[in-house]
Amino acid sequence: MGKDKITAVIVDDEQEAINYLCDLLKEHRDISLTGRFTDPVKAIEEIQVSLPDVLFLDVQMPEKSGFDVIREVRSDTYLPHIIFTTAFEKFAIRAIKYAAFEYLVKPINPFELEAAVRKLCDTGYQSNMAHNYAKLFSGLKEPVPLKFNTSNGFVVINPAEIIYLEASRNYCEIHLTGNRMELMSLNMLQVINQLSGNSFFRISRFNTVNLKFLHKVNRIKKECYLLADGLPVVLKISVERVRELEWVFGNQ
Repeated sequence: MGKDKITAVIVDDEQEAINYLCDLLKEHRDISLTGRFTDPVKAIEEIQVSLPDVLFLDVQMPEKSGFDVIREVRSDTYLPHIIFTTAFEKFAIRAIKYAAFEYLVKPINPFELEAAVRKLCDTGYQSNMAHNYAKLFSGLKEPVPLKFNTSNGFVVINPAEIIYLEASRNYCEIHLTGNRMELMSLNMLQVINQLSGNSFFRISRFNTVNLKFLHKVNRIKKECYLLADGLPVVLKISVERVRELEWVFGNQ
């Protein structure tokens, strides 16, 4: 990159994850860590001023995703190298791979981190950066809003704003960001069929969740934890679905 030191910033909503990555980066003397943030909004403000060479970005954060951070800091003259970190987000990893960006699955493996860092000095990798950004955002296009029937008409909903679905007899409740809920005159299966191609996973007979908002799963309590608008949502998940979910994220 034409410098003695590569400047880097970490953005992750989990302090423990930041601390662990900081410890791993101590072994890389060519990297100078200039910032670490749990708040993506504050991170964006700092990045726009300091323009670090590399961003270690968590994909899934409650207020803004790693992709939101990139959208706000990049410009015609600033295209930082990105190393994504993620525990979930199978659908997002497809876009990351397609665009040839590096990503590390949590808990981060030190050898995989070393391989990702080595690529930072690869001139061929650097020269393709603008092309990689274009491919990334092409692969992350927002889902097309869908029309759903209600008891007295219809409503148009962006699938990306759906947190989870809940079956209610022959109706389906669609729970959305912004503390909103729409009751559809369709059963949950009919709603799921309209969401084909988006990242939704049925966790039980009564609930389907948007994996974008998945935070963690408790095998013992058989509970699925979602995080949206900074608020937790706890739903029951069947044992079989826990295994399927582990398989999904274990085969990314």
